[in-house]
Amino acid sequence: MNAAELEDLWSQIPAAPAPGLLSAEKLPDDGLWAAVDADGHCHLLLHVPQGTQAPSTITKGLQVRVGEHQVAGEPVSTYLDVACLDAAAVTTFAAVAADILHAGGPVQGAERSAAVDNVLERWKWFWEVDASRLTSNDALALFAELWFLVRWAGVTPTHIDAWTASEGSRHDFQWPHASVEVKATARSGDAGSIHTIRSLDQLANPETGELYLFSLRVVRDQLANNTLPKLVDRVSGDLESHPATRERFLQKVGRRGYSPVHRKAHEIPYRIIEENLYRVTDDFPRLTHQSFPAGLPSGIVRVSYDLDLAACDPWLVTSNPIDWSSN
Repeated sequence: MNAAELEDLWSQIPAAPAPGLLSAEKLPDDGLWAAVDADGHCHLLLHVPQGTQAPSTITKGLQVRVGEHQVAGEPVSTYLDVACLDAAAVTTFAAVAADILHAGGPVQGAERSAAVDNVLERWKWFWEVDASRLTSNDALALFAELWFLVRWAGVTPTHIDAWTASEGSRHDFQWPHASVEVKATARSGDAGSIHTIRSLDQLANPETGELYLFSLRVVRDQLANNTLPKLVDRVSGDLESHPATRERFLQKVGRRGYSPVHRKAHEIPYRIIEENLYRVTDDFPRLTHQSFPAGLPSGIVRVSYDLDLAACDPWLVTSNPIDWSSN
């Protein structure tokens, strides 16, 4: 079952008649039930062996425990009970539950609890994500940064750590010898690549090493195969053997406002038109704080400007990731 089907099923199950009881509906996989308690909270029950330990979680509004239940036509048995205690999070819980069904439904015994633990660990950074933060422009910017990570830098623990994910840092990627600011545009036609530089710090020199500007130009194309959710899945999959790094990556995309709950909204297919890397030297066309040695004029508190890369060919390093390395 998918998330929408689970959410619809919970809405149809009547609340249990008294505290401590559950109204339940059997799910297609063996030993799995959707249930609702007397307070209307949604539960997912998974049959597990006696003595199974519940996965630990500190996620607000999510309760995970092991206990005995008796469902219709079945003897009293031990179940792993995953419950949503926050009515506002039911849609997210349905997505989590669908993931649990996919991972834990086909397995039995102790493997089922381990599968649930893995799913909850993966989802903890998305549980309270405010998806309204990720506007279409923000989603395109995140797409461009992940595109650079996958195509140009390479998905390694070192490069995940170098990706600042806009956590208050000056540039999007920072290594000891190089920093990269990533910009994207979805302008169509012959407009070319024009990027908005939103502050005097964005193209300011890094503390160490050289500065590069990566420019990605895309267009929406229903026949294209490049989407933000696919890039997130690609990076997450590539980090399967590095669980700690994978967790840091998921935390970063969650902080940006991305959540798998809303992946359909972000499944916008892009065709790549141009991808260029420029070296930002002292004579590169830019504005920084050094452009105003006496300080900003009185009353001006912030400066942003549009940069036309048609004027930046002299600083073009390469259009091919093979020709560049962050090392």
